[in-house]
Amino acid sequence: MSRYDVVVYGASGFTGAYVVEYLVNSEQFEGLSFAVAGRSEKKLREVLRNVSQKTGKDVSGAAVIVADSADENTLNQMARQAKVVINAVGPYRLYGEAVVKAAVENGANHVDISGEPAWIEKMQQKYGAEAKKQGVYVVSACGWDSIPADLGVNFLKKNFNGDLNHVESFVQLVTGPSGYSFNAGTYQTLILGLNGAATDKLGAVRKDIMPEKIVRGAVKVPKRPTLWEIKEKELGGVAVPFPGADKSIINRSQYYDATVRHTRPIHMETYIRLSSQFYGYLIGLWIMFLSIFVKYSFTRRILQKYPDQCSFYMFKNSGPSAEQMAEASFVYWFFGYGYKEVLPVDQQHEGKPNRKVVATCKGPDAGYIATSGCVLSSALALIRDKDSLPKEGGVYTTAAAFGDSKIYDYLASFGITYQLESEYDL
Repeated sequence: MSRYDVVVYGASGFTGAYVVEYLVNSEQFEGLSFAVAGRSEKKLREVLRNVSQKTGKDVSGAAVIVADSADENTLNQMARQAKVVINAVGPYRLYGEAVVKAAVENGANHVDISGEPAWIEKMQQKYGAEAKKQGVYVVSACGWDSIPADLGVNFLKKNFNGDLNHVESFVQLVTGPSGYSFNAGTYQTLILGLNGAATDKLGAVRKDIMPEKIVRGAVKVPKRPTLWEIKEKELGGVAVPFPGADKSIINRSQYYDATVRHTRPIHMETYIRLSSQFYGYLIGLWIMFLSIFVKYSFTRRILQKYPDQCSFYMFKNSGPSAEQMAEASFVYWFFGYGYKEVLPVDQQHEGKPNRKVVATCKGPDAGYIATSGCVLSSALALIRDKDSLPKEGGVYTTAAAFGDSKIYDYLASFGITYQLESEYDL
């Protein structure tokens, strides 16, 4: 049976529909075959009609595959027809494993847009060996979580002109006059993640998938308060720890660099940049509120039933409007510190860093437009850049899988670009 280059699973969902739209509209995918998959043939046909109207390209007759995360047989049939499965169905801790299992067992590569570290790392623990045996690649966090961050550190390491020691990153989300609300699916994932944190046993999983001790630089990232003022020449505002998957993904990439590529691993801290201390306090109180109330089934059900009200409309069942997405953008800042001198990997630098390089990743609406571009770029790297991928199949991070590929060019075609902003001697 011949395989489609790409099968978008969950194509009728909020994010999945955007993935299909940007796939159809991209010149990078000309000449490649695709199919859409999901539970309802009717909804999938509707998505194809809508995409045809939006793009002016008639894809109403594109292949449709009916598949359901609760039906293993349909997932197997879908995977047998795909070179790459783009899995856009979350929350992944509820619906993701069955798709990974089907892909690995049926010879399909798998990428997703999960931002759930516990689930992601458990998939490596459970399916890494089988993926290697089958010669397929499973790469999670291929959306805005965590392509900009993980490939941003990879970009900075490649362009530092010295030995990079540590990085502080800052997410800067830009909204327009219409404001912005994320789709409630992201909110439901957050609730489940907070609820499962106490029982995920993530520490044990990490010891299993990263058993070797790696040596980072002697100088660590500065310790910061929970809320602190950014005083960089290039960036102001206040910062709080970024609660996304980025740090966990980057740490796994650094482990891969140290143990497989035999390059120097770095220290990393991730933050989100806010415009004022007042907003920082509000976000902190909201997270504290969620962390407490997810512990009790009654209040957790209320949180899940009323995402709009319980998130103060930061998340809405309807998601952002087209106008809000068009006005939105992001800048991901990377402040890298290290040494001008290049030493063998097994030698430590002495003294404080003497070099600083600032880089950014810039792009459109983070939630859905950039996420679509990121996951589609990942699929392109799997299809086109086989010689640049790790030699063996397995479960990888984005930087481990795609760091040496042409993914930066693919991302640029979707408006997601990396650049150096400034360089200093310290």
